[in-house]
Amino acid sequence: MNQQINLYLPEFVVQKDPFTAVLMGQILAAAVVLMLLVSAWDLVGRWRLGSELEALQATLAEETRKTAALEAQVAQRSQDLRLLAQLEAAEARYASALQIRDFLSDTKLGNMDGFSEYFKDLSRAAVEGLSLSEFEFSEGGEQISMAGQVLNSAIVPRYVNSLENGQSSMRAKTFSPSIVRSDADALLFDFELSTTHE
Repeated sequence: MNQQINLYLPEFVVQKDPFTAVLMGQILAAAVVLMLLVSAWDLVGRWRLGSELEALQATLAEETRKTAALEAQVAQRSQDLRLLAQLEAAEARYASALQIRDFLSDTKLGNMDGFSEYFKDLSRAAVEGLSLSEFEFSEGGEQISMAGQVLNSAIVPRYVNSLENGQSSMRAKTFSPSIVRSDADALLFDFELSTTHE
């Protein structure tokens, strides 16, 4: 009697050990290679940091040397009394200039162009039969007064109209006239013109 046995059945298959010596050797070799790579990376990083540290230390030493030199110069100059006096005088002039600038910026200076345009307008407005004997500008030209003589009282309004056609700021002024005759037989009238306070 012959009996056949199927050796491929699961119960007859030899179970392989997953951790063989070769596999363990490969895992160990991979771990060693990984540790070597990490160590090499660490060494390279330390070498770079060491180079940067040396460069920074050299820069710090150079800046320390420059600072010491500047401190020596400052100490030497601070002992020079003449230089200190000049420095104090310059600071005083600067403070004074600041005060003047602040004062001027807060102060209304009035007429900055002078009165040449006023005189031109007075001469351009000349009317036959009227003569000016005096005039006065005050408050930088804000207040104007003038006096003179005229043959006819009607000439004074014509003169004021001529002033209003001028180039100076007098053209925008409002004048208050005063015309009198000293006595009934006088040939001339005395007049005064003055700007009204606005």
